[in-house]
Amino acid sequence: MSYFKQFPKSLYDYNNDGVLTNVVDIYRSVRPVQNFVDNVSAYRTYEIKDGERPDIVSQRLYGTSRYYWTFFIINEFLHDGLAVWPMSTMDLQTYIDTEYEGWAITTNPSITRNTDNQIIDFANSLAGRFQIGETILGGTSGGTGTLTKKDLDLNQLVIQNATGNFFGTPGAINNSTELVIGQTSEDSVSTYEAWKYAEAPHHYYLNGDTEKRAVTNALHIQGGIGTNSLTFQSNRNYMFEKNLNDSFIRIIDPTYVRKFASTFEKLINV
Repeated sequence: MSYFKQFPKSLYDYNNDGVLTNVVDIYRSVRPVQNFVDNVSAYRTYEIKDGERPDIVSQRLYGTSRYYWTFFIINEFLHDGLAVWPMSTMDLQTYIDTEYEGWAITTNPSITRNTDNQIIDFANSLAGRFQIGETILGGTSGGTGTLTKKDLDLNQLVIQNATGNFFGTPGAINNSTELVIGQTSEDSVSTYEAWKYAEAPHHYYLNGDTEKRAVTNALHIQGGIGTNSLTFQSNRNYMFEKNLNDSFIRIIDPTYVRKFASTFEKLINV
């Protein structure tokens, strides 16, 4: 049973010219029947093996590939379809190498106040500075690249399609830094650390927190938690951990899958 074959068709005027076309109504959606939701015994947990496709999992569990679509119905995080299906180790590595190519440059903002305690400067803050898409130049290193993201919480500039290196070795005691300059905005800040983007902090969390819940680092945001109390999870580790967690999905017990599919098909066509 193909997933979209179960959806009803509707007449739609694509060109607003009175000509109607019969198309599958992909916006129709139903949730599992309540008795299935309440019946815990109707579900199991399955760990997707490295590189397993939905049709392969269906074949393994149900003896047929036709029930692959049920995984996308009963797992909330899979509602966006194949785009969010867990990746194989090889595909994940390729994704990281592509998505997290380039550099993440962090700065250390500092507030300057006058004698009346009024803020007169916020050195190295990214707020109101730089334009997405402009070329960033390292004033000392000569490294260049395109600014693709500006993260105010991490005080981080993401620079991709880069040529050369940028100064600011992460964790170094005597760190060589440099002024980085936007070639369109002419804005500039001093680097604090220059990370390979894949190894840069995705978020900070409290030391000892096994859930690695994100918190704000005082180095980047005034009022945050001190650096000595924190560690961070890199973009690479975050993606590997997320992909691993997403590999554990809820599946319908083989005893119930035929009834589930039949009920779903009736509801989707109401």
